[in-house]
Amino acid sequence: MSITIKDVAKRAGVSVTTVSRFMNGRGYISAETQRNILRAINELNYTPNQLARSLFLAKTKMIGFVIPSLINPFFAELTQLIEQKLYDAGFHMLLCTTFGNTDRESDILNILRQHRVEAIIIGSPTLSDQEYHKADVPIIALDTLIPSATTSLRANHHLGGKLAAQRLIQGGCTRALQISGNPHAHTDAQLRHQSFLQEMSCAGIPCISVPIPAEHDYDKAFQSSIIQSIFKLYPGVDGYFSTDLYALEILKYALQLGLSVPDDLQVIAYDGSSLTNVSFPQLTVIRQPYESLAESIVDATCRLVTGGTVESQIIFDNITLIDGQTTRTV
Repeated sequence: MSITIKDVAKRAGVSVTTVSRFMNGRGYISAETQRNILRAINELNYTPNQLARSLFLAKTKMIGFVIPSLINPFFAELTQLIEQKLYDAGFHMLLCTTFGNTDRESDILNILRQHRVEAIIIGSPTLSDQEYHKADVPIIALDTLIPSATTSLRANHHLGGKLAAQRLIQGGCTRALQISGNPHAHTDAQLRHQSFLQEMSCAGIPCISVPIPAEHDYDKAFQSSIIQSIFKLYPGVDGYFSTDLYALEILKYALQLGLSVPDDLQVIAYDGSSLTNVSFPQLTVIRQPYESLAESIVDATCRLVTGGTVESQIIFDNITLIDGQTTRTV
């Protein structure tokens, strides 16, 4: 027995007219109702008629970009570059933030399917690979591990962690601490923490790793309080390694305590966004290759939506250490 539009309407709890308007893109329909209809279509595996199907398959020139939050300066800086390059290539970005919430991310995927995006760029997902496989459009993974992704792009984080550790060691670090982020996130960024820990271990320097729960990754008040707790729990640390926002908090709190940076402790920030340029003293950073990442992400997206092919994985080695004033002179 074939599924009809009436079955979809019944499952979604709306009228046939509402489903028809949704299929034809006419009239106002609330976001919740749209999600209910799309969910019913997916659950019933409903195949619309040829006219509606052609609407679904029409080129929208829309690209979904799903990230945890714009609070993270890495994503903020990269978003601006990608949006501009997509626009120059004739595409428009539909930007969505998940804040590490699985339910929110699931809703976002449904909304992107509803808007018939031609591809999805995703960074730091929380959903299972199966959910992205069902998207049925090219998936471009940024700094993340998704087996079903058409391609994935990232900086050489192993090298980045190694550079940071070596710089602290050169500066005379005797006890290190790294903020290692969410250990359960599907992200390649964990490679830098493994590399950092390995370098410290080889040098015989004790290293503490402090993971941050996913629900607090984007909470500025929490970031400030956790840094204060770290200073109290781990006295004697004289070498810190973290992403930009946490590095700025470390620097701020150290100065509030009357500590001298870099004499009493050294700080290295990972990502090296433009936000670190306003710190005083100037942070030493491991800078990600923003321009290369953005250019290659957009190039891969354009190729894939036009039926082309790309490499399954692209890794950029042009990650750089930029000395500031928060590491000791070698």
